[in-house]
Amino acid sequence: MKKFWKTFVMALTTSRVIGAFSLLLFRADPLTSVLFYIIYTWCIFSDIADGYIARKKKVTSNFGAIYDSTADLLLIGILLFVLIPALSLRPWIMVLIGLVLGTRFVALGIGWMKYKTLSLLHTYSNKGAGLIMACFPLFLGLFGLNIAFLIIFFAAFGSALEEMVITIRANKLDRNIISVFHVNNIKNGY
Repeated sequence: MKKFWKTFVMALTTSRVIGAFSLLLFRADPLTSVLFYIIYTWCIFSDIADGYIARKKKVTSNFGAIYDSTADLLLIGILLFVLIPALSLRPWIMVLIGLVLGTRFVALGIGWMKYKTLSLLHTYSNKGAGLIMACFPLFLGLFGLNIAFLIIFFAAFGSALEEMVITIRANKLDRNIISVFHVNNIKNGY
């Protein structure tokens, strides 16, 4: 039965990769396409479901964690590629996007130098930032572009900073670390 769940979880993650690439088909006008929102919603659902099921059924693995995080980064990258031209973003928004991406890349670089592998972490703040980013279309409709973007920026930048601090201070890689403030972190040298 474990083999079934492991295969199922990998299929969910793979469906997110396929879904992310499918979003490229809507580059001309993504925000008016119902199919764009359906695929986008599936990608978000699969992101939530694959990790939850893997932990619940005890079929987690290092490869699965890296694959999940890589699928997340791919989805975010493709969304930025598709949405930035569609939204006509102001320069200050582009600078803040660059700040978040730069912080993430620095954290990954530090992790690569320390651990010789991708050190993508599954912290609560990363999960929260992902959920908030998933709500972008809703926030866009409710608050307008500037407020929606600021909500996402603070969540994404905060989680990127936390990941960088954890990566700098950690003696060993623990991708499933909950938070920089978690009690178990002190025992592990954070």
